[in-house]
Amino acid sequence: MLKAYDITELRSGMKVGRAVKDFDGKILIKENVKLTSELLDKLRGKNVFSVYIDVTHEDYAPTSASQEHLIDKVYFRCYKNCFTSTQNLYYGCANTGKLDMKELAELIRADNISELCDDGTKAITQIHNMKRDGDYVIHHALNVGILSGIMAHWLDFKSQQVGELVMTGLLSEIGKMKISKGILNKTGKLDEDEFNEIKKHAVYGYAIVLDSPLKKLKNVLQGILHHHERCDGSGYPSNLRGDKISDFGKIIAVLDIYDAMATNRSYAKRNSPFDIIKVLYNDALAGKLETRFVVLFIKNLLQALNGGWVGLSDGQRAKIVYIDNSRVTALPIVQTTKDEFIDLNRRTDLKVDTLLTANEV
Repeated sequence: MLKAYDITELRSGMKVGRAVKDFDGKILIKENVKLTSELLDKLRGKNVFSVYIDVTHEDYAPTSASQEHLIDKVYFRCYKNCFTSTQNLYYGCANTGKLDMKELAELIRADNISELCDDGTKAITQIHNMKRDGDYVIHHALNVGILSGIMAHWLDFKSQQVGELVMTGLLSEIGKMKISKGILNKTGKLDEDEFNEIKKHAVYGYAIVLDSPLKKLKNVLQGILHHHERCDGSGYPSNLRGDKISDFGKIIAVLDIYDAMATNRSYAKRNSPFDIIKVLYNDALAGKLETRFVVLFIKNLLQALNGGWVGLSDGQRAKIVYIDNSRVTALPIVQTTKDEFIDLNRRTDLKVDTLLTANEV
């Protein structure tokens, strides 16, 4: 008897009941072959969604669904540790006006922030789903730092550049420590004066870092100062255009928007990754964001999302089985828990609402 297994449920020792082929009809694994770890590695990235296994004489119990795509307890503990360090760094700056370099060094050491940047898929899921108890500014800074580490690897940055981009992300909100809590924590709409004060955080952050041992790191300084500038001149604080904006500023701008839209706020519900992708792409088309950074981010993001579990707008749970990453605004093909395949590019009545965590799958 043959039974179709999701690619994430396969394990060594299973016997292939029907030849596994790629989209071009090329045989990847022959019938009656027992799976090995090498063969499982071979299947990854081949757009193979399921494999028929011979279960005539075996009782295979599926492993937990797609755990490699979901947050785990180790990741959560590491995030909490980094949140505490980020909070200490920011609140210390609020009290003294200075950066605590020891706290910053602790935050960016190898087994802290870099651990959170190591797996882009886990990081993206965490950003959308982890409860943000405590100060939003701290969570936002940490998440932009995490996304910066991921983006730096996608850009093939050298180690020094990776560290500088991560620092830029982590410190992008530090200027808000000079803004009153009354404005930062206001749940209603900001008035014009309050919004103008918020917009000064990029300048405040630049001044704080300039008055620190990081003052020679030009990329970091410019990234903090420029991360709200827009290529068409519509940004702040200086209404810079095009090549007057640093690359670090352009990169952090994309990541800052992504994280801000991925979380619940008092005035806005969190968005799915595919909703945010549309916003980023439209802003690139409108000349606000740097197209090359937006396209690179989206293409790698789509690859990271492939294989993850999502909640659909009709309440169904489904796994992303294919995304055409040749089109940056492509929606996924998903397989529901009822084994129904749905192409969300065609089903306009359905959409991805959320990414699912391990407890929700």
